[in-house]
Amino acid sequence: MRAFLVGLTLAFSLPVLGVESGGPMPDVNPAQLDDASKQVSLRAFKGNVVYVDFWASWCVPCKLSMPTLDTLYRDNRGRGLVVVGINKDTAPAEAERFLKRVNVTFPLARDMNDAAARAFDVKAMPSGYLIDRRGVVRHVHRGFTAETAAALAVEIEALLKEPS
Repeated sequence: MRAFLVGLTLAFSLPVLGVESGGPMPDVNPAQLDDASKQVSLRAFKGNVVYVDFWASWCVPCKLSMPTLDTLYRDNRGRGLVVVGINKDTAPAEAERFLKRVNVTFPLARDMNDAAARAFDVKAMPSGYLIDRRGVVRHVHRGFTAETAAALAVEIEALLKEPS
């Protein structure tokens, strides 16, 4: 029984893998969606409030999240908000078809080898990670609803008001 309790204690004391609130932003450089020869460096956005959104053309909630994120981006980019959408489709043409219906103005990247998704430990689609100006993940959103949109707007506003 003693060995079992020690094992149980060790199992629960191991660090949790994946990105959660309070952790650092992973250092990933996915390829641009429209030009795979160029990368989007998330570290280059340090000093800004960054929302990293993993999305896909087949993701039903993404049809709601993408326009909402674009509005937040357009309304706040002058204050230091950057939104980066990382696409999880296996074929770029699928993402392109989606973007013809749901147009966005924020930077887009592709993650065909799943390196960025693994680094962020994406568990649902869409998954979003709100990162403060110092590069610390402050909020994680899995899925997207109208309630998520409202909470995200409040969270972004609070982080934009924090000093650099």
